[in-house]
Amino acid sequence: MLALILSGVALTTAVAAVIGYVVLFRKLTKLQATHNLLLKDLSKSRDSLQKRIIELSTSNINLGGAIQGVASELQQTKFQQDEMKEEMTTHEQQDPDSRFYTRAVKLVELGATLEEIMRECELPRAEAELLLSFHKK
Repeated sequence: MLALILSGVALTTAVAAVIGYVVLFRKLTKLQATHNLLLKDLSKSRDSLQKRIIELSTSNINLGGAIQGVASELQQTKFQQDEMKEEMTTHEQQDPDSRFYTRAVKLVELGATLEEIMRECELPRAEAELLLSFHKK
């Protein structure tokens, strides 16, 4: 009888172990399925990010070219501005009257009064008023 009880206990233990194994196997299968889904999602995200990186790299290259173009135009504009300054300086040196007008404009920019402009630049009132009204705007 003891042998029968022991064999019953052994059989119960074996059945419990098999049931436990089946439950664990099902959980493992579900975990593997979840793991595979997560891997697919990560793979899609990685591919999407790689495409975005390529797009951004292309944009950076295009932007770099545009910046170089703007820098070139800026340099050309500065060169033209320097040439115009030289021409103005040459013109001022060749025309003594233009020095008075240049000085008058500087005085207006500094906030000089009408009388100060007339006195310093030896300009008639009408010309001084015209310069003052034109350059104060």
